[in-house]
Parts: sequence; structure tokens; C-alpha cells
Amino acid sequence: MNPNNLSRDTMMIARKQFSQKKTLKDQFEVVWESTAPYIDINRDKINNKTVGQSMIWREIGNKEYTTAKNKDYLRKSIEAYTKSIAFAPVGSTELSLAYANRSAVLFKARLYQDCLVDIERALKAGYPDKLKTKLFLRQSLCFKALKLSSHIETGISMASAMQWLPDLKKYNPTYDINKEYPKMIKELKEPREIVRYSPEIKNDNAIIVGGSDAIELKQTEENDQHIVATRDIKSGEFIYISEPFAATVSDELRFTNCWHCCRQTWTGVPCDNCPNIIYCSDECKKKAWDSYHNIECLILEEILKCNHLDSAKLMAVKMILKALNLAGDLKELKKMIDNIDSDKNKDFIITKGILDVNSIDNFHRLDYPINTSNDFKFELTLLAVRIVKIFSQNTNILDQQMTNKNLIKNKETLILGELMLRYLMMAYRNGHLFVDDHNITLGDHARSHVVLPICKILKTSCDSNIDWVYLGSNVGFYAGKPIKQGEPILHSMFGQYSALSKDKRHLASGMFTDDPVPCKCTACIENWPTLDYLPSHQRMMLPASIKRELNYMTLKMKEWEERIGNGDTRELMTMKDTLNSMNDKYHQYITVPCREVSILYLLIRAVYSRLHPVYNVFE
Repeated sequence: MNPNNLSRDTMMIARKQFSQKKTLKDQFEVVWESTAPYIDINRDKINNKTVGQSMIWREIGNKEYTTAKNKDYLRKSIEAYTKSIAFAPVGSTELSLAYANRSAVLFKARLYQDCLVDIERALKAGYPDKLKTKLFLRQSLCFKALKLSSHIETGISMASAMQWLPDLKKYNPTYDINKEYPKMIKELKEPREIVRYSPEIKNDNAIIVGGSDAIELKQTEENDQHIVATRDIKSGEFIYISEPFAATVSDELRFTNCWHCCRQTWTGVPCDNCPNIIYCSDECKKKAWDSYHNIECLILEEILKCNHLDSAKLMAVKMILKALNLAGDLKELKKMIDNIDSDKNKDFIITKGILDVNSIDNFHRLDYPINTSNDFKFELTLLAVRIVKIFSQNTNILDQQMTNKNLIKNKETLILGELMLRYLMMAYRNGHLFVDDHNITLGDHARSHVVLPICKILKTSCDSNIDWVYLGSNVGFYAGKPIKQGEPILHSMFGQYSALSKDKRHLASGMFTDDPVPCKCTACIENWPTLDYLPSHQRMMLPASIKRELNYMTLKMKEWEERIGNGDTRELMTMKDTLNSMNDKYHQYITVPCREVSILYLLIRAVYSRLHPVYNVFE
């Protein structure tokens, strides 16, 4: 919502009343009563797919592909065709044309398996008869390039191409398949090598779902649940792999990354009803629909119009919709949350000897900031008001779509608003950004936001010993440095000490607490400096061989950084193993803050970040 649409007096009254309230319920209610009457939500059907919009994006894709002005032309044309697919109505010819055009770019990119997928989709969507010959020729060449042991597929495709040749000749009388096909064969290239990084947990944890046997849950007399190492853990070992409770990509990636799992995809499939997002597979599409998109689909376009919208706020919408679907309805969800809130013990619940941190009960045991900046909370409350207004007028969450007059004083409206504000606070408190930082010199670029309930039982430290990365549709936590048996597993809430100053870390944490000393980890208490001011290994008493290796690493850092940014998956996997071995070795000798070891940490983190994308498309 744009606060400028409200009068200055209305905003002043709302802020004053808000500051006097203490509970989420009361805070939402006063802002709701002050501002909701002035918010106008479009009641018309807004999620229409249109042939016109699909055609516009297909033409943009054609222009990007045919002009090829820069090295990104393949990526840009694929994204444009994907938008054309998303906007095309189900069953329209335009949908088949967009799939076929995207298959041509995938063919050019030597992604032949993906090309075959889009060709099949184009045919199923009713691709025009007069164009089928060229599509079947492309299919035949894909089979040939993939060197399948059987030539049956190639032969069938060629036969189909010949079958539809008369239709093509009516449309293009000069087309000569006997000249075109040999030319295409001559230009055919080897498939792009695709090596996927798929680490696994070697031995499953008997209690923690997704955990390895290298960790266990400990509980102190003060009911402090936390995870410790059951044995020595080497750098790079994965100790936990699981789907996040919720995940959302940043807005600019809605047509290149899966809306459900955030995985990069060049063969995205659209929602059948709205044009706003894509999925990496029909499996993710179904999961999303069953979990939250059955309701989200009705309101996402209107939500995306909200001012100052970021991925955390979008994720909060997913969270409440997922919770509503799991609980059954608003009343049942409220009852469930009230029961959890009335329990003095806020630890995760172990059910039948199993700890599933992603269960709906355990999810609602996550913290959310109570004592936080009034300005920040007020802005979130304004957003909650607008979201509730959108929900009420475009969904049946409140049993029926209501008029403004009935809506303002409706009791269930206030319940929904209180919960929406709670989920917004939870998203900020428990959300984690995945950043694309493969090029350290260019800085971090946020790519997605995820809720990882496992972090509730990880001790926090600005000198963390683990990090996390995407692994397909899962998130994996790996050791960022060697961890000794019995040591707690430590994760960073607001950034590693070497990358972010203490003042900036505490400023970030101030959003969630009034504690003047928000973090009491060793790095904060001893005020460890950032990377540029850390002591070098040169000033430390170390074996000569270790000093030589660290000197070599320093000289090679720029080269390695460039290789990380441009290397293929196979090379990155080799680098990962080399850097992790170096990390283990150096930590045997260096147990205090060190510039070179911190640089090594950043290099390792960048490697894992680069291993996340499916593949890059370039010439």
C-alpha cells in the first residue's frame, strides 16, 4: 500500500494509536480501523492470461535471438519466450508457438534434452500443421546429437517431418528439405556437458529428519535445545539436507527460477491460471498448488503491486496460505496457534522419537520479534492491512467475499490480520537470504529467501562453523571449517564477522531486539575486525611449509576467484575438494582470526554458491 494515498492526519492518528498498543492483535486492529476504509482493491478478475501479452513477449524473444547483440542473447531470449509461455492461455496456439520458439534457443544452446521437452510440449499444445516439419527435424537432430543407442527415435522424427512436409510446402513452396537437413547436420554440435552437484547424507540421523549421524540434539537443564557434533566433521561435509518450510525467489527471477523450490530452470512450466510465475517441473507445480498456490493464484498479481515488496514479505504470504491449507481453515489455524502459544515450553516437539523441524506444529514454535522498532512494525502492519483486504475481496478465506462495510468490523478479519502480521514478523526473524556471491569483488546479490526452522536449534555466532546452500529443491548445511566432536553447531544470523562490522551486525539485529548487546558470541565480545584489518598469517608462528602454502594461496586468489566465476561444474567440484582440504589443514595450525583463512572461507562459500545453478546458457 502506498501511504501517500492516505491523508496525513489519518496516518498520524494511526501511528499514535499503534504506538500505544502492545499486542499484534491490538496493533493490527487500530491500523485496520484507521486505514482499511480508504484502501481500494480491484475486484475484477486480474489474473487473465492473454494472447496479446504472449505475442508481445514472443516478439521480444525473436528480437533478442535474431539480433544476438551480446553474449547474454540466449539467456534473454529464453526468458522472453518463458514469459510468452506464462501469458499464453491454456490450449491456445500461442502457447505452442512459444514452446517451439524456446526449443529453438535450447537447441542453439546445445541443451538437447531440454529442447526435446519443449518440442513435446509444443506438439501437445496444438502446434500448427504447416510448421511441424521443422519442429520434427529439430527433434530428429536432438536425438542424433544425444547419440542414443537406438536410431528408432531419429527415424520416427524424420518420418513425421516428411508426413507434414506438404503442409509446409503450401506455406513455403521453395522449402527444400533435401538441402536444409544436410546443412543442419553439418552445423550440429556436441551436447553441452551438464554435471549436477548432488551431495547426499551418508548415514541418516535416527532422530533428526534430514540430519546426518554426525550431529545430535542436546538439551540443557534450562530447556536449551541445540545441536552438537557426535564426531569430528571435516570441512565441506554435509550434516543436514532438507526442503525449507517455505522459499521465494526475488522478483527479477520469477521467470527464470522455480516459484516453489527456487531452482534455476530454462524449461519452466507456467501456472495454468495466472501468468505471474513458473515452475521447474510439473512436480513442483503440483506441490505448490496443493500447498499454497491454490489461493495465492487468486491474489498474487494484486500482492505484487504493493509498494516496498521484497521476498521476505512474499514468503510470509506463502507461509500463511500453507498454514491455512494444513490447518483446514482460519478458525482451526487460530485454535492451533493459541494452543501452541499457551504452552510454556517453546522447544521443538519430538513425535514418536522423530524430530521433524518442518512440521506445522514446530514451525509455529519459531520466534518472532515482539519488541521491535515501532516504525518497522508499523510499516509491516500497513502491509498486513492491504494483504487482508486483498484476501477478503478475492478469496473465500473469510468464508465469503465481503463488502467494505461488513469487512471493517468482522471478527475473523481481525484474526486474519493478527496472523498475517505475525507471519510477516516470522519471515523477517527466521528468513535467510541466499546470495549469489561467486564474484567476491562485485558484492552480494540476493537471489531468494527461505525459512529454515532447523536454525532455531543451532547456536548463533558471528564466527559460524557451518554454511548452507541450495541443492536442487533442498537446502543443505555443510561444515565451513573443521568441527570437533562435542562442539556446538554454530550459524550466523546477521553475517560473518570478517565480512560485516560489529556495528552493522548489531544494527541488523536491532530490528528484532531491544537488548543493547544483541549478540554475545566471542567475535562480538572481543570485537574481531573485518577482513581488511585481520592479522595476516605472516605475523603468526607457523611451520614454514604452511606459510609457503598460504603465500601461494594469496597470490592465486584472484585467479581462483575468476575460475570460480567462469568454471564449469566439474572444475568447481575439484576446486571445492582442494579448498576444503586446505581449510582442514590450516585450521590445525591457525586457531585465531586470520585474514588468509577468512579469504579461504569466502572462496569456499563462493564455490558452493556457483554449484547451485543448473547451468549457465552462453555461446
